[in-house]
Amino acid sequence: MDRELYSIEQARALLGGIARNTLYDLLRSGALASVPIGRRRFISARAIAAFIAESSTTTAPEGALESAAQAVQMRMGLPTPVKAR
Repeated sequence: MDRELYSIEQARALLGGIARNTLYDLLRSGALASVPIGRRRFISARAIAAFIAESSTTTAPEGALESAAQAVQMRMGLPTPVKAR
């Protein structure tokens, strides 16, 4: 990030190319702060960095570890446990 303010399109790119509607949803919900100037809206570098820091997680999504373990078992030729229904 080499600027203080980014346009909506630039902010989308910095956030991994998220959809325009997703960005506006983040703005409406207050999850991402913006700076209105005239009729335009800009996102500060600080707001982008704060959003990324607050949204980062160190835990895997639910079921991800189980799926990864099953994939390793299959690659190693080990039988995978059968789940009861």
